[in-house]
Amino acid sequence: MRYLVLLLALAACRKGDAPAPQASAPADTTPKWVLSATSFGKVKTGISLAELNSSLNEQLVPAYQMNPTCDYIYPAAMPDSVAVMVENDTVVRFDVESPGIRTVEGAGVGDLEADVVKLYGASIEVSPHKYTGPEGHYLTVTPPGDTLHQIIFETDGQKVVHMRAGSRPAVEYVEGCA
Repeated sequence: MRYLVLLLALAACRKGDAPAPQASAPADTTPKWVLSATSFGKVKTGISLAELNSSLNEQLVPAYQMNPTCDYIYPAAMPDSVAVMVENDTVVRFDVESPGIRTVEGAGVGDLEADVVKLYGASIEVSPHKYTGPEGHYLTVTPPGDTLHQIIFETDGQKVVHMRAGSRPAVEYVEGCA
């Protein structure tokens, strides 16, 4: 028996008998969750709640308790710092509260206001924040040729403290669904 085990071990070690190493696919270095004026990752504004649930394999149901047509949902498949606003069972906006999520251009919560203004250049509009202005600001980006969607960064005058993106007018609501 010992002789048979030794023969099998030697046969397995013979050069050329081992399977060729598999070429590994290049690692996907594209971040999964990137914010644009019209989407967050693969989730686009304008899709129905049923489409969202299907794409994320979830069963999210807005409560509509404070507002009969608007509510936030928090998909488990998305980062914890992201809330999805739905109006009449349609995805209309994405809110980001914490660092870690970036826009397509590379901006995010925690960035310096001056850096975001420089990044977006002439396509950004700076206005006083409703509650913290004149120090705090809204930095509003409207994509060229698209007046229906925006990204809005809220700052304390120094850093971005919140960002949201989505369809107008929902993206412009200062107090969310309130």
